[in-house]
Amino acid sequence: MHHLMLITLAVTNGATSLEARMSARSKLIDDDSFCGEGGRFGSPLCDWFVIGGRWSGYLKQRLLGQAFQDAFEREFPELAKLWVPDQLIDQHRSALDQFWRRFGGRDSHPLTRTGYEELGYDDDAMLIDQALYDRFLKRYAGQEFGGDNEFADLDGEPVEESFIGRKWLIVVDYHN
Repeated sequence: MHHLMLITLAVTNGATSLEARMSARSKLIDDDSFCGEGGRFGSPLCDWFVIGGRWSGYLKQRLLGQAFQDAFEREFPELAKLWVPDQLIDQHRSALDQFWRRFGGRDSHPLTRTGYEELGYDDDAMLIDQALYDRFLKRYAGQEFGGDNEFADLDGEPVEESFIGRKWLIVVDYHN
């Protein structure tokens, strides 16, 4: 089963999204408790993962909010279901990508992306600002880990507002 995990990580000042995603992937690969041999008496959390994956574009979509969702449902009612066939997505690929960019998205629309891109897409890692902190991290304030493996800070720091401007928020799709 695939799961969404949000991670935070400090990367060198002036880093790009690609550098943040590469750093996150490297740290997760090197952590045997995440995807490896496991710890002393336990097994690893997952057997496979990618940055973004099935949740590629998740951060941007959530930040765009209800106005984006309403417009999507109006313009693409047949695609606004929980599951749609790839053939239908392919038929609307160009229109979906244009729609995404109209709302400020980069790359391609999340529906038209591959879920197997190892390092994900540009918007799968974002430098934390106030909007990201409030929307995704505030609920984990004071914690290094949160939910049922839904959040982890890879630097071992409890979440606080000082993450703003100095850490990245990164989307991980993991399978177990």
